[in-house]
Amino acid sequence: MGAVSRLFVGVCSSVLSCSMLVAQAKQPGAEVGTSVGVTILSAGGNSLTHVGIPGNGIQASPTVYATFFASRSLTVEPQAAFSLLSGGGTTLTSLGVALQVGYLFTPAAPGSGYLAANGAFQTTSLSGGGGSASGPGLGAALGYRFKVRNNLAIRLDARYRRWFSDFADLNEIGFGLGLGAIF
Repeated sequence: MGAVSRLFVGVCSSVLSCSMLVAQAKQPGAEVGTSVGVTILSAGGNSLTHVGIPGNGIQASPTVYATFFASRSLTVEPQAAFSLLSGGGTTLTSLGVALQVGYLFTPAAPGSGYLAANGAFQTTSLSGGGGSASGPGLGAALGYRFKVRNNLAIRLDARYRRWFSDFADLNEIGFGLGLGAIF
């Protein structure tokens, strides 16, 4: 859990730095939201499909995001995910963090396509001596974001992420509909 703590501190520091950049540059406000969608996890010829509300996030876990605008076109987006499943005397706990950097193609328009790169870290543990697994993932997303009002944004996206370490050879493919409040 020491690595998770360091990663959490790093993500919090990134959020603080991004919010300071936004305040100094007088760029558009931050956006905070979550998404619904389908996530497909596949490895070794097996796959798992997850449909979630919310639940289109880091390895299909419910995920929240905060998008900060470093400039009108450049976005920096920390993401956090948490899931706890319990039954039959065992508990599966999953914690994930990600950082996504994106580029809006037409930032002045009400709607804009975007391209993003992301890095993530996920850790899972099963109680009762079931073990644990953790590892990083790298990926990309392609989507379209549009403002419905001055304080509401909707986005459609598709993403791919490849996982490493304990999750070696795990592929994550997601299709989502995001809803975010703009501040």
